[in-house]
Amino acid sequence: MNAEDSQERAKLFVLITVGLLYSVGVAYLFASLPNQRFTDDFFPRWYASKKLLTTGRSLYDWTNAREVSAITGWPRTHQLGYYYPAYLLLFTAPLSMIPYEVARFIWTVFGLWCLWLGTVIFARLLAPDFSTNRLTLLLVLMTASVPVLQHTLNAQFNAPGVLALALTYRALRREKYLLAGVWAGGLLFKPQATLLPLFSFLMWSVLERNRRRFWVGLALAGIALCGLAEALAPGWIFHFWRALDSYEPVRSLVDRIWNPYYMVSMTFTIMTVWFTFRLRRVPASANSFSGLLVWTIGLNALIVPMFGMLHVVQIEPVFALLLGGFAALYPSFALRVWIGTIGLFVAGILAFVIPLLLTGISGLQITTAEMVYKVAMPTLLSLASLPLMFHRGAARHTIPFPLE
Repeated sequence: MNAEDSQERAKLFVLITVGLLYSVGVAYLFASLPNQRFTDDFFPRWYASKKLLTTGRSLYDWTNAREVSAITGWPRTHQLGYYYPAYLLLFTAPLSMIPYEVARFIWTVFGLWCLWLGTVIFARLLAPDFSTNRLTLLLVLMTASVPVLQHTLNAQFNAPGVLALALTYRALRREKYLLAGVWAGGLLFKPQATLLPLFSFLMWSVLERNRRRFWVGLALAGIALCGLAEALAPGWIFHFWRALDSYEPVRSLVDRIWNPYYMVSMTFTIMTVWFTFRLRRVPASANSFSGLLVWTIGLNALIVPMFGMLHVVQIEPVFALLLGGFAALYPSFALRVWIGTIGLFVAGILAFVIPLLLTGISGLQITTAEMVYKVAMPTLLSLASLPLMFHRGAARHTIPFPLE
């Protein structure tokens, strides 16, 4: 081991230590603050899971929401339902067996590490020499972003999907298609957040015979998850679909700015089908395939209706793929992409902080931040993916990342 490798290992150890201290500190703070008690998105699902296991009451029984509303004082009862497939019990059932404060602490730490590990996997796979300094900066920018802070504060459920997406991509690159399908089962917990990437994976894998084991793996994962849900909550599917009827209507970004929005969304979806078909013979280890993944993640945020900025935590980790792809295919532009990435994250923080300082907690800070995170970030990410997908010399292996 040379001195440079030793130094990188030391930096990585420090990064892991700081991350552990931060995640534990933040989780303890949010779980112990009086004004945060029971006010997160985790509590209604913890409560419903506890009632299922202790009294047999359905996850989707509105009695749960009414009781949570009485405990928390939150008047919007319709927001407190269990709007997830019952196989989310894989997480919420074990946590419901322990006190809420402890469960909230564990879930917060777990969520942060899912986001971080997903980002590290994306960074190291496409650019193995992505230095610890650059990785640290990317992780700090992501962790300090408003969507991740909101996600952590609210103890939300998007983070496992980030790790599942990264593990799926990792298995695809290694041509372990059955395992990739199993990992893709993790995208089913909150499928709307990764609907387009999963659709692209399914199409890409079916176009080559040896890749069709991906479908088998996903089917096995789906059967296992549904079997677990049925065992714990018999007949859950019917009750789940009925619960979705009460969910607050949500519009996509395209829906808000363009009519008829479905025509635009369909056009983009057809483009995704064409991109996937065009890259059907490209291995998952190619940089052009990483561009396809970046495209689908960015576009998904634009055309699929989702509430707030919480789903943006699915977008931010794939910036590692964008940076690695440009380093490999367009090294002369890599520095500009890196600077643009930093500028975009900083713009998001400023768009939240400046209105907050000027007007206080008025809601304006959320509106301005969403202009960056929900509009500019996925739009620019999708556009930036196009040079990766259309590079004729997209190589199977990457070259060293040129930024120091």
